[in-house]
Amino acid sequence: MGSIGPRSQNSGGQPDIRADERDISPDVEFGPDVKIRCRKVKVGQGCRVGVENRDSFRFATGVRIECNELELNAGCTIGRAVIIEGGRLRFGCGCRIGPGTAIRVNDELTLDKLCQLGVENVVEGRKISIGRELWTGPQVRIGGGSCFEIQSELVMGYWCHLGMRVFVNTARKVTIGNEVGIGTGSAIFTHGAYQSPLNGYPVSFAPVEIEDNCWIPGAVITPGVKIGRAAVIGVGSVVTRDIPAGSLAAGVPCRVISEGVFPRPLTTDERRTFLGRFLEASGPVLADMLCSSRFEILGTSLKLPGLAEVEADGEWLVVRSNQGDDTRFDFRARTVTGPADQLTEKLRDLLRRYGIRFFAEVCSGRYRDWRQS
Repeated sequence: MGSIGPRSQNSGGQPDIRADERDISPDVEFGPDVKIRCRKVKVGQGCRVGVENRDSFRFATGVRIECNELELNAGCTIGRAVIIEGGRLRFGCGCRIGPGTAIRVNDELTLDKLCQLGVENVVEGRKISIGRELWTGPQVRIGGGSCFEIQSELVMGYWCHLGMRVFVNTARKVTIGNEVGIGTGSAIFTHGAYQSPLNGYPVSFAPVEIEDNCWIPGAVITPGVKIGRAAVIGVGSVVTRDIPAGSLAAGVPCRVISEGVFPRPLTTDERRTFLGRFLEASGPVLADMLCSSRFEILGTSLKLPGLAEVEADGEWLVVRSNQGDDTRFDFRARTVTGPADQLTEKLRDLLRRYGIRFFAEVCSGRYRDWRQS
């Protein structure tokens, strides 16, 4: 094993890569003091490892990676002062690992496309599998006590959100579904033990399951709890028992306030009212982005004179540009079709902030359904 040689770019020194098998794209950019020790290494096109950015002055230079197999797919970015250790580690296209982050996963780690780990995260355990487009805030921690033992596992779906300082303990298996938001300061525990059970104290080791489409802002979840699909948990709650699907629950201890309230289909008028308010709030943002001081709102229509028109109905939203090729956001099918540009991407992001997400990605300047690709 030896250093990688002259094929890859660098912005602060030749990386020190030692591997039995390696496949590294010629355009990979390395920052200073990057050391990689693996049996097998694959680094795809456009990856950047330990390279400076505007926040670099806050972190020491260098990246340390030591694992059995490392796969960084195209467009991945690893910040400075990052350490990655473990077994078989795979990062999907476009993943971003924030500076100061530590990843130690002994068996297998899979992050699907476009996952973003924030600044100073800690990810530890035996087996971790996370779907596409995870977003985490700063100082999130996955792991904790007993996380390197054989019972430890985390399975998380797509479009999940972990706010800053979220803690997920994986002493036992944690299963989190698709489109789950876990807000700032939340904690999930799969074990609770300190004083001896031989003296009558409570001790608990049990898995936790959170089903699809749940929202858990600032709550504590204790071992053995299952939260049903589409439930909402109130801020500051302590969840000690199962919560039924579609419920609103809150309190210490957490109690069900209303069952079967989510999701609630809106009437056509309610949907139009929301979309009118959404466009009214979005108008100044879009105009500012396009360096225009002019926009007009008329019901569920937003006009950006000389640029584009955005028209909404209860079931869809259409961007009509001066080029004559419309982009259509379908709320029922959760798809986007047509050309992608700065305006449509900003609209998609603004809708996302309201919890409206689409199975869409940009390919060659147009939207496609990523479930079919």
